[in-house]
Amino acid sequence: MIQKHLKSSYVLLVLVTSLLLVVACTNEQNAQSESENKKNTSDATEEIPDTETEQNPLVYVNNQEANTVQIIDPTTYIVVSTVDVGEKPTYVQVTPDGTYTYVVNSKSEDVSIIDTKSNKVIKTIQVGKAPKGVNFTTDGKWAYVINEGEDTVTVIDVIKMEKSAVINTGKFPHNGISSPDSSKFYVTNTASNSISIIDTERQSVINTIEGVKDLPHNVTITPDGKTLWVTLTKSNAIGIVDLKVGEMVETIPVGKGHHVIDLTNDGKFAYVANIGDDTVTVIDTATKEVIKSIKVGQGPHGIAITPDNKEVYVPVTEENILVVIDTTTNEVKQTIETDAFPFFTAIVGSRGTAYFTESSRAENHHSEEKISETQKTSNSSQREASKTVLESSPFLKTDETYTYTFKDYGEYAIHCDPHPYMTMTIIVKDGEKMGEQAVEIKNYTYTPESLEITLGTTVRWINKDTVQHNAVIEK
Repeated sequence: MIQKHLKSSYVLLVLVTSLLLVVACTNEQNAQSESENKKNTSDATEEIPDTETEQNPLVYVNNQEANTVQIIDPTTYIVVSTVDVGEKPTYVQVTPDGTYTYVVNSKSEDVSIIDTKSNKVIKTIQVGKAPKGVNFTTDGKWAYVINEGEDTVTVIDVIKMEKSAVINTGKFPHNGISSPDSSKFYVTNTASNSISIIDTERQSVINTIEGVKDLPHNVTITPDGKTLWVTLTKSNAIGIVDLKVGEMVETIPVGKGHHVIDLTNDGKFAYVANIGDDTVTVIDTATKEVIKSIKVGQGPHGIAITPDNKEVYVPVTEENILVVIDTTTNEVKQTIETDAFPFFTAIVGSRGTAYFTESSRAENHHSEEKISETQKTSNSSQREASKTVLESSPFLKTDETYTYTFKDYGEYAIHCDPHPYMTMTIIVKDGEKMGEQAVEIKNYTYTPESLEITLGTTVRWINKDTVQHNAVIEK
């Protein structure tokens, strides 16, 4: 009996021991499996690249007829987002830190601010009449919006996203660029043939460079801050402005039409888009010689060079494409389809905003918000003096014409919408009916610039330039 009981106890002990061993082995295997999973997860995490830091800066192109901005991944050349903005977006620029993109809408006369992380418009700021160019101080504190229609610049505090000042300039200002240390901002005055120099601390014009002849339009600056490169619309050239002596010292012939210019960040090469002959001119800045002319398509306008200087982006207005140039070969390597009438393009660092300096980071150029009473009075007077638009012709290509019959007495002001410094006057008086009168549009000028006619006379405008013009009739 005792032996039987001992045998049963022994069997039970063996069973319990076996069960404990199984449980222990299972736990060890689970522990090993969990450890391996953690290791694999850790290894996988280490192998995943940080796409946010490695991603190339995105490219922004504004489409004037579609009222959109398209955002393009320069790695895949794919449009990753399309953003609705204001009416007739003309110029676009990215803040130096890449946080925001400012889009100037010429018809709605405002600026759309796009958050570059969400790709959404987060604020719209009203600016002056017929705004065109926009750029930033290199420290990213101030944005300057050039109001071509009222001869002013609107200053925006980038951090607060508020208007800070309005500054009077020369006639028909068009675009601007910051000095590398952010202390000054230079504005081209197309109709005055001059450049206004703005002190960014006082937010006022402290000097004007005269004699920048032949309709200065767009502008950039060399990395050393010593020289402005200015596009000269009338003479189809680039003007070199020596800032130390305060005058234009040299010109370089380029292609036809009004132009947009950008420099590589090392300052070695300039790329110029020539809307009138469908090319991009490449200039060696050391020798100041043209080294190549690149055919890109019909109506190139706008240009932006990537921060690594490897690619140049050019919107081609008449073909609804964005062209990519390889700077090692200076050949077109890619075309990207866009919305209607791509007019301008930007990437972080393009057109001077990449020239960061220690002084521009350290110095604080913020000043109190201020709009002087004289400026307010001047702007108010300009608004009161504004005329009523009676007719606006379509854009005329070369040899295209437009006619208008004047049926009321008085004085009429005519200007070109894309080039408002082009003006003429027509006076309608009593008298015998006249035959049709011709006005030639050539070299960015209406000829004749003044005309006296009688009631019921028809005027015909004919475009002889290689770029598009129109006739806006006001009274």
